[in-house]
Amino acid sequence: MAAVLESGFARNFAGGARVAALHQQLRGPLQRFFATYRLNADDADDLTQEVFLRLVRPGQAGELRDPVAFVFTLARNLVRDRARRLHTRCARASVAIEEVDLPCGLPTPEQALEQQDRLRAAESVLASLKPNAREAFLLRRVYGHEYTDIAARMGVSVSMIEKHMMAATAALREADD
Repeated sequence: MAAVLESGFARNFAGGARVAALHQQLRGPLQRFFATYRLNADDADDLTQEVFLRLVRPGQAGELRDPVAFVFTLARNLVRDRARRLHTRCARASVAIEEVDLPCGLPTPEQALEQQDRLRAAESVLASLKPNAREAFLLRRVYGHEYTDIAARMGVSVSMIEKHMMAATAALREADD
């Protein structure tokens, strides 16, 4: 915009030199004014340019009694217009909360009861296992130990741990069916 005003473009209109002088005087204050509305630098530059483009319309600058007040009133109106456009654009893209189906990650009450029943059944099956099979299963599935660690801890072979795991898994599958 500064290049346009300095190139003489604005001088082709009535009061063009006056607009160029206003631009020189008010560009910085306008930038700060737009910053108070939390606009980024690019948006502030665009709106500053828009203010001065509106001033270079034929007859605009020459007829103003208080050009500084006019510039800031125009700037405030441009910010309001921009906010209205953004609000309208967002309103078209928004969806009423009643129309949105937000799935909950928690189980439904029925699912919670079913899970409790399955847990009780699993606890019952685990309680009915031989102590070594139960211990091997819990060490592997609950605590995440490796077969070799479990075998060393229990003083048996890895093959025996595999047999305990197969027995526990088979019993749990049978109870689940």
